[in-house]
Amino acid sequence: MSPDIKARILRELAELSWQTQLLEGSDAVIYVGLPSSLGVVEKTDVLVPVPSGYPQTMLDYAFLPADSPLKGRVPGAVQENVQFGARAWTKISYHPHTGGGGPTWDPRFHGFHTYVDEVLTWLARH
Repeated sequence: MSPDIKARILRELAELSWQTQLLEGSDAVIYVGLPSSLGVVEKTDVLVPVPSGYPQTMLDYAFLPADSPLKGRVPGAVQENVQFGARAWTKISYHPHTGGGGPTWDPRFHGFHTYVDEVLTWLARH
């Protein structure tokens, strides 16, 4: 990840009231302890990878912890497990900016600071 992209992501994360973590070397952001109203768990961590070409390339997908009881309950097909950092995650086919209910991606306005809103909505959908 280039220093300019890293600086942009850190600025975006600084705007959030949620605890976040930028995984160095993994090019991913973890939103920590996001609430879910699906009645399975109260809170969950959600990982979002930094796509190649970000911010021109939109944020897409969300990853839940591999042992999450939310898998199969949130919208999107459950896909493969992957390792990010020291933790296993499950990729969920979730695309808020391409038909998933979110606005069309605009790199001038959207980023990790706005994607969290899409993820919070996702964690509340039945």
